[in-house]
Amino acid sequence: MKTDFFNHIASLGTPGNWKLTIQTEDNISFTVSALFTAAHGGDGAARLIPPMILQGTAEELGAGFFEAITTPVQQTASLYANMEQYQKQLETAQAKSKQEQDKKQKAKAEATAAKGEGKKTADIELPEAKAEKKKAYDSTLKTIAELTSAMKYEEALAILPSAADYPEKETELNNKEADLLRLKDLKAQRSLELL
Repeated sequence: MKTDFFNHIASLGTPGNWKLTIQTEDNISFTVSALFTAAHGGDGAARLIPPMILQGTAEELGAGFFEAITTPVQQTASLYANMEQYQKQLETAQAKSKQEQDKKQKAKAEATAAKGEGKKTADIELPEAKAEKKKAYDSTLKTIAELTSAMKYEEALAILPSAADYPEKETELNNKEADLLRLKDLKAQRSLELL
């Protein structure tokens, strides 16, 4: 028996995860629950999307299943993409805001040093700046942990702080980078094995 079911799924062009439940009632009528979720997790709001429920005979579902789910699946995939894009832009905005605060604090420290306090500007690190820097570092590591849990190793590597920016954390950052590279390679190998 040959079926085009998986070809139809592929033709939707929406990468993600499918959960299908098929319930038969007296071998004439069927109830199908189809839940499409993003391949990359999404946020908490994504869990509120309900499954599509379709009912009909085998002939009715065979003829109309993909017509019925195409538009909702494409809308759901678009929603997930928008959620992911929003999250990335939010993280970028937070990082830029942090960079601007650091620039202002450094300029303030340089101005104070220029007034003759006798310290070099490189030696001055304001307590607020240090606390903000630690907060940004901790927040970034938390995001990296979440990305790692979602197996998004490339994204985690992209936001990994530089050891030059955090010399006191150089060993930790080098170890984290090595782990992420190893996991990325392992994921790539497994993907190739599945092909």
